[in-house]
Amino acid sequence: MSDDRDAALDALKDQLSELLAAQRRLRGRDAGQRGGALSFPQYRLVRELARAGSEGMPATQLAAAAELAPPTVTQMLDQLAQWGYVERTRSERDRRVVTNRLTDKGRERLAEKDAQHAEKWRAAFADLDRDALSAGVAVLERLGRLYDDL
Repeated sequence: MSDDRDAALDALKDQLSELLAAQRRLRGRDAGQRGGALSFPQYRLVRELARAGSEGMPATQLAAAAELAPPTVTQMLDQLAQWGYVERTRSERDRRVVTNRLTDKGRERLAEKDAQHAEKWRAAFADLDRDALSAGVAVLERLGRLYDDL
């Protein structure tokens, strides 16, 4: 491998470390959120519930879809239900199963958060063309596979 390529790989590793540190800082800031404000993990959970539509989803499936631990999801769902963002109902067929659905209030909060994120994403990447963004996607996909193989 050439010295330039090695240097570029080292720079990529360094920037990945910076990205992961920024994600940890984001989670730390989430801890200080006021009532009703979605933390980043809650946002992921609510987005998965939105994808489930009116069918909703049991907590175990939701945990797998959002890649979160089941006890964490149960705790989050309790909080989201308390805020009125999620409705939880027992299955008529199997009373052990609780189906979770977004309420109108939850969908409104998700739409607000999506709009905030979309605006920040557009601004952060405004100077990159489609090819540069596609290259970024390819790098992130490869990093995901690398992490799965480590």
